[in-house]
Amino acid sequence: MKKRVIVIGAGGAGLTAAAAAAKDGADVVLLAKTGPGNASCTAYSGGFFSLASGSVSPEDHLKQVFETGREVSDGDLLRTLAFECEGALRTLCSWGVAMKINNFGRAAVRGSSPSEIMGGAGMTSELTRIAKAEGVSILSDCAATRLLIGDKGVEGVEWVEWRTGKARSCAASAVILATGGGGRIYTRTDNPARMTGDGYALALESGLGLVDMEYVQFYPLGWKTPGYPVWMVGLGILDYIPVTDGTGREFLKETILSWGFSSGKEANYFGRDKTAIFLSRHEKNGGKTLLHVEKLSEEMLSNPDVRSSIMLDIPAHRRTAPVESSPVQHYFSGGIPIDGEGRTDLPGLYACGEVTGGVDGASRMGGNALTNIVTFGLRAGRAAAAEASLCEDEMKQINMPPLYFPVHDGGMPPAEARDRLRAICSKGLGPCRNAGELRSCIEEIGKWKSGTGPLAVKTSLDLLHVLEMKGLAVTARAVATGALAREESRGVHFREDFPEELLRWKKRIRISCRGDTLSASFEDIHS
Repeated sequence: MKKRVIVIGAGGAGLTAAAAAAKDGADVVLLAKTGPGNASCTAYSGGFFSLASGSVSPEDHLKQVFETGREVSDGDLLRTLAFECEGALRTLCSWGVAMKINNFGRAAVRGSSPSEIMGGAGMTSELTRIAKAEGVSILSDCAATRLLIGDKGVEGVEWVEWRTGKARSCAASAVILATGGGGRIYTRTDNPARMTGDGYALALESGLGLVDMEYVQFYPLGWKTPGYPVWMVGLGILDYIPVTDGTGREFLKETILSWGFSSGKEANYFGRDKTAIFLSRHEKNGGKTLLHVEKLSEEMLSNPDVRSSIMLDIPAHRRTAPVESSPVQHYFSGGIPIDGEGRTDLPGLYACGEVTGGVDGASRMGGNALTNIVTFGLRAGRAAAAEASLCEDEMKQINMPPLYFPVHDGGMPPAEARDRLRAICSKGLGPCRNAGELRSCIEEIGKWKSGTGPLAVKTSLDLLHVLEMKGLAVTARAVATGALAREESRGVHFREDFPEELLRWKKRIRISCRGDTLSASFEDIHS
């Protein structure tokens, strides 16, 4: 008999929760869809934290996040974050995570990163070693397919080992969802390939709702010129090289200064939403955004701020002409509602990290994602360990669960089906939206579902793609449903037909599922 906790997701949030639960005496099983750590958004993050430390008080941090989120964050969650975040980060330092915390509300783990583009990978590697040392059983290449629900709440998890095709289940009296967001519904995203909204689908199927799903953050600058990766370029680059339109005018810097920001660096923390929408509208009207990389000198490239902005090693022969930029999907502010300990409305189910909603409101402040995953990952792990009951059943093999699409040797390649869905979402669910495009998007997703038919599974990766299809479809429909319901513009959500932010819309949209139907309802925000 053990107090078993199953953690689904092996990014920064899941690894923190797993280590915390194990340190508090639970028997922890962690399901990683690939290997732990490096396939996560945490690993590919900039490696920076915003927090209350030194001259930035908890009240200051709370105010910054609340205002950046357009005053629709959950007040209780925000207070927990602001007042507990420094202690959470220092706990990770005491575990052995290499982190520098300064006295001006910032922290970083880039010192341990293996490359510019993987600023958080050092931290996820360290957390993996810590979790293993605490006895966490890490099962790689496992895609969770269903939460087992009984009279008292969560009773376990089913999953598929996609490399072997074997399905298994394991009993648990506490489960923590830490599956990240759903950025892979978009063609242009800087999220790793496995960010397919699995946790959103698991939650909805289990009777839970999702909140704030219309708030999808796009990063304003992302490489667009062929030959460059689909990746973000930090707004701080504005402080070093020109970013112009097709006429050579530094239109972006002019605009952010007119908004009251002192620099690209400041806009990176507090103005990502306005900037992404501004550039998206500029592009929609036929304009171009050009980064003048030919102005990057070797001296500039030795500057850590410049390197962390471009995140690439650009050889001299590629720095001879401007390169084009366009907004790129970056983060989901919405998800599963939780309390300050990571509890959901389903007994025994906890959640932490990007799969949750409520902390960021309508727009996430720069640096707050890593702060969120550490603070609530730690709290969810500890609460799950404390509240889990004894559990007897061991792991067992089961039949393959029903798949979102049937499989057949002569069916469509799963990668093709995914690309079709991503094209629909990229067209209808970008930073600038309107009712006509949103209704068309919902209709096209329905046609995609009914017209796709069976999928061909010829390799283990094909099977993984099929297993991820439900999360992708649910995420796309949830974003579209929430975006159509919110008839105003707020934070990262911009409606061309309702361009103003309105006081009467200072409320939360909850997405619920009944059968195969998603619906939106409105509720007051706990402030």
